[in-house]
Amino acid sequence: MSHLSRIVLMGSMLLPIAATAQTAPTPAAPPVPTTKILAIGHVVRPLTLEQRKSIMPHEVPDTVRLYLSGKVDQWYVRQDGKGVVFLLNVSSVEEAHTLLEQLPLGRAQLMEFDLMPLGPLSPLRILLNDAPAPSAKLSTP
Repeated sequence: MSHLSRIVLMGSMLLPIAATAQTAPTPAAPPVPTTKILAIGHVVRPLTLEQRKSIMPHEVPDTVRLYLSGKVDQWYVRQDGKGVVFLLNVSSVEEAHTLLEQLPLGRAQLMEFDLMPLGPLSPLRILLNDAPAPSAKLSTP
């Protein structure tokens, strides 16, 4: 049998397997909860000197208050100078949007945020080998 004949034969044997794999339904992964929101902020337009003087003395303390209340977990300045990035301890995009719109730059419509819900890394479930879900209370020996 020639090399080409073997390839054709093997291909014809694998074709039904490949077709079945493509049409077989894959089980849907259980949903994971949203535990954090990544908020990537960008300045809509540059602040004038007057806006800086009137808004920024309130923006920073208001952001510190969100941090001290536990709503802001981490905060960073973007290296491109175009805004900030917050990791928020909220479970919905709506709550994140409400919090950020209440900050002075948000009220002045000078800062907008792209909001990304985050949750536990779902593919880790395959490491559990269908182990039962943990209870709310962990037992200690």
